[in-house]
Amino acid sequence: MAWLVGAVLFVPIAWMVLTAIRPEHELYQVPLRILPGALDMANIQSAWYEKSFGQFFFNSAVNSVLSVLFSMPIGILAGYAFSRFEIRHSKYYRAYVLFAYMVPIIILVVPFYLIAVWLNIYNTRMGHVLGLSTYAIPFATWVMIGYFEQLPKEVEHSAAIDGADRMKTLIYILAPMIKPGVVATALLTFILAWDDYIFALILLDSETLRTLPLAIGYLSSDYELTDGLMMAMGTITTLPILLLFVFFQKYFVGGMTSGAVKG
Repeated sequence: MAWLVGAVLFVPIAWMVLTAIRPEHELYQVPLRILPGALDMANIQSAWYEKSFGQFFFNSAVNSVLSVLFSMPIGILAGYAFSRFEIRHSKYYRAYVLFAYMVPIIILVVPFYLIAVWLNIYNTRMGHVLGLSTYAIPFATWVMIGYFEQLPKEVEHSAAIDGADRMKTLIYILAPMIKPGVVATALLTFILAWDDYIFALILLDSETLRTLPLAIGYLSSDYELTDGLMMAMGTITTLPILLLFVFFQKYFVGGMTSGAVKG
């Protein structure tokens, strides 16, 4: 069953990559060959240089990384506070955090646009990163609450006896104990930012600041696009996320497993 699910997920991605590196004349030949007769990087090069996907890739990478760097420290600190401090009406604050993540993004379109214009951060990288963080911070906070609640409080008591304050305990003792969870949450936060389309559409007007999903949206109506070029654009957008998952799979699986079990 696992192999069947894996095949269903893998085959479309593999076909997209093979189409991107297939010579143009092979795309419509009958019978269609599964593997390309020759390796042709023309579509990848055309997307990267002629369609400026190199710049769009850079924008997506930088904005996603900045979103993670901004959101994760806040999420970790907030998650720790919710799980350890006796906060009045804590359950309502927790519900608000979850609600903030569940709010449909389309509801925030007009308010966030007006705020960005008022703060003079419209059509800036900072504005887009802050927009991404409005979803990333509640998500990171909610997930980190679950991880911190798994840790026994006796660990902190022992650290306090040894003279460590709360911040040192959090940084040097608790955070390493939930490292897989932190990495998994950071990866998911990165993916949320990487896949963003709405905030980029709302807040970015300059072509030089466009991200990959936004660029694909604009270029999808270009009548000059071939199937091979479209697949090349999809490959450039998709492969980084797949490679991240492959390289950090042990953290991702370990983090999600530990986050699902409370003990």
